[in-house]
Formats: sequence, C-alpha cells, structure tokens
Amino acid sequence: MHDGRRGRQPRFGLLGSGIVVERSRKLACVLFAALAISIAASGCGGSAPRTFEGPRHVILISLDTTRADHMGFLGSKVRTPNLDRFANEAVVFTDAMTAAPTTLAAHTSILTGSHPQSHGVPRNGFVVNDDNVMLAELLADEGFHTAAFLGSFALDSRFGFDQGFDVFDDDFDIQVDRDSYDQNQRRAASVTDAVLEEIGGSSPDRRFLFVHYFDPHSPYDPPEPYRGMYAAGPNAPKRAALPELGASAAAHQKAISGSPRSVFRHGLTRELLHGATGEPRGDDEAFAALYAGEVSYLDEHLGRLFDGLDEAGILDDALVILTADHGETFYEHADFWNHGLWAYQTTVHVPLVVRLPGAASAGKRIELPVSTVDIVPTVCEMLGLELPDRVQGRSLTAAWDDARPLEPRTVYCEATQPVAPEIESGVSWTNLSKPKALRRGSMKYIFARYLGVEQLFDLAADPDERVDLLRDPTPDAIATREEFRKEIVRITSEMPAPLPSSFNPAQEREVIERLRRLGYEVGDEDE
Repeated sequence: MHDGRRGRQPRFGLLGSGIVVERSRKLACVLFAALAISIAASGCGGSAPRTFEGPRHVILISLDTTRADHMGFLGSKVRTPNLDRFANEAVVFTDAMTAAPTTLAAHTSILTGSHPQSHGVPRNGFVVNDDNVMLAELLADEGFHTAAFLGSFALDSRFGFDQGFDVFDDDFDIQVDRDSYDQNQRRAASVTDAVLEEIGGSSPDRRFLFVHYFDPHSPYDPPEPYRGMYAAGPNAPKRAALPELGASAAAHQKAISGSPRSVFRHGLTRELLHGATGEPRGDDEAFAALYAGEVSYLDEHLGRLFDGLDEAGILDDALVILTADHGETFYEHADFWNHGLWAYQTTVHVPLVVRLPGAASAGKRIELPVSTVDIVPTVCEMLGLELPDRVQGRSLTAAWDDARPLEPRTVYCEATQPVAPEIESGVSWTNLSKPKALRRGSMKYIFARYLGVEQLFDLAADPDERVDLLRDPTPDAIATREEFRKEIVRITSEMPAPLPSSFNPAQEREVIERLRRLGYEVGDEDE
C-alpha cells in the first residue's frame, strides 16, 4: 500500500522565476476564488466556509468478473441476500453493459467515463496515460479524501491506476502460481477488512472510496460453506483451478473442430462460433456451481461492508454505485471459460446499482441499455462538477428525476482479445480488429473485423444469444444491420485519438521468475 496522491501532481513545470502548475482552468479559478475569500475573511476577522454541492461521500464498488445473471435482485437463484437488500434501497439498471470485458481497460473506462479507444488502455498490462482525468483526481480537487482498496494485481499502481488516490491499498496476500492463480490477489474478507479499518481510523468531511473485489474470477475456489452450496452431489469437484478450466475449454474446441486452439493468442474461428451448442460437458456444471459459490461468498463480505458504512454514519450521506467490470462465459458460447474474447451477454452484461443519499428513489428499475462509461458523468452531475473533455458517457440522473425521462441511445463496447501481432499491429487502434458490440433497445449487433463476422440478436426474444438473425436474414434484419454498420462507424470515428500507452510486462515476468524458482522450465513466451 502507498500513500500520497499521484494524478495531476507530477505534471508541474517551471516558467521564469515562478512555478506553473499544469491543472485545469477550473482548478485555477477555484484557487483564485479561495484566495479572494481568504483575504476577505481576514479583513472581516472571520472565515468563510466553502460551500459544496451534492452528497458528502462517493463510494464506488466494483465486482470483478461478476455476471449480472448471478444477482438475486436480477432474478438469479444464486443467493445474494446482502446485494438484494442493497438493491432494494437503490435504483437498479437491469441492462448495463461494460465498455470492455477485461479488468484494466474496463476499470479505466469506469473511472474516466471514456471508452478504451479514447483512454488508450486496450487490455491488462498496459499503463494508464497520466493525461487521463480519473474520477479520483476530480474528487481530490474538490477536497475529497480518496482511498482505493484493490482485489487484484490487474489494477496495481505500476499500471498507473492510482492516479488521484491519497491511499492506494494494493497489498495482495495470494501470490500467482502455475496451477491456481494467474495474478496476485486477495479475498473479499481481506478487502472488506481493509476498508473498515480505513473508515474506522479516519473521519474526513468528504471521502471517495473505490472498493474492488476479485473473488468470482478464476480459479473458482470458494471457502466453506459456499464450496458445496450449489454442488449437485458430494462427489462434485471442490475447486475449479486454471488447468481444469483450460482443459474444459480445450475439450469443447476439440469436439467442434478436432483440435484445441490458443484463442487468447490467435482468436476464435467461424467454425468455433457456429459450432458452440451451449451444452455443458464433463464438469462444466460443477465448475459453474463453484463460480456461484464465489458470488455468494462475496455477498457475505459486501454485507459486512454495507453494515460498516452504515455504522460509521457514512451510508446515508453517500452516493454509492455498485457495478462490475465484466462477466464470464462458461460453456454457453465459443469463448469457453473466458472473458475479453467476444462480446456475448455472458461477458458484457454487468450489474449497475445506484444508491442515492438517504436511499431516495429506492426500488426504481431502469430497463434501457446503459454503459459503465455513464458512471463518471452521473457522479459529476450529482456533485455539480464540469465534465472532463474526454468523457463519452452521459449522466443517468434522469433515471430518478420524474421531470425528465432517461432517453434511449445506442451503447457501445469492444472486446480486448486476441493478442496476436497480426491482429494488434498495423492498425490505428490496438483493438480495432477485435469484436465490437452495439446495443439499441433489445437489438444487439456484434462485428469482428479479424474474422469478417457479423451477428445480430434480439435479446427480448433470445436472451441467451442462440439465434443469430444474420445467419438467414430477413429484410428487417438486413435493414437493422445496415443501421448498426453506420452507427459503429459514427461512434468510433467521433472518438478522440487514443492516448499513448505502453505494455508493462511486470506480472508476466514475476510469474516466469516465480515458476523458475519453483523448478519449472519456462520460456518468456510460456502460456
């Protein structure tokens, strides 16, 4: 864990004999106004308190790799009593879509309000450009004490995600290893403990908390009693480790095409896309049951977090937003036991719940498609802040304002895999040839340039995305496809040029070095 704000502070310059701080014009005006108030107050023998608009606290909770269809309040049979209680006190967006189905790219979108093609982070391992204006920086400039508590290495400070945070707790007690954990991480109990320690040990007037949980990510290894909570019988697997999940994916691929395929490196094929039946094989259902156990375990410690915030007197003075960065495909589609490779609902449909101060507007449900890039503009409007230039989302506050309806719009997201040089190189944007998805109403369009594949689904009639309307298209399907083609060109062409980002191979190097110390013979390209 480190203390000390990052963000805008490193960008200082010297001009003549004075120091020029390269901040926004807005901040300069705030400083000038504060100085004027101070001078006036000293002349009057008193002090003028600074007025502030909006909730006293902002709390943003992210549930990594958590499918929306595993939330009890969204109709799942998975037990999430604490999340259900929280949702009953909040506004629930039932049809939210992530900006990108991979951790760092998605979270950078959540904290900047911009898509990856703008903020410049295509996938995990890249570094967030310091020219991005992160939500923590905006709130720090407004006097919020900013603190982050991370569940996984994917958001480690070395990737620049710590911009604007006074406290950035990225202490991980579970270390990466060959057979189980693909990155350093910690469990929900430890994350909640750290947050409760923070709020119990300090009482700033305003605070921003970013809380990141990682448990539903593979491997699926929930503690008891959650390990057996959804098991079909006593002989079900007690754990779904990375090799077992990889073997299941390979078995599906072999059944379709005759051989396994490194899809992370080289991508899917048309044969895999069209051949995936959605039927489980082997221990697939047992693995999915363990995933459900991870979600219920996470729910327990979310309950501890909610209770702690309430007992500290923070909850009812706070704007609390809960979401996920992405979901996970099990065996339903060709991106078996994966996220990032395609844009099916299993990986891009995420929970989004907004609890207003005092639980105002509790119980509202919004069914329009929305995006995780809408979080920053929503916070900004609630606090009366100006939007940074690169924000591409829109405020969702109309959802609880009866005087102005939330208007429908087209929602966009992009996949982050595969990572083959022939797909990522020689293009204007790293993810340009990877799958893109658009949502408008119940219609969903997916286009993957590297395969030349287009798909169209009507989620109202086909929520599991089994019937591609472009396989045997009707005139209506063809017309809808043409509309989406124009829309995807418009959306991507209107985005700002991506900010520069470089790949930081720190985690890969740590994995390789640790495996070598354990006696494994691995090369730098080992998967």
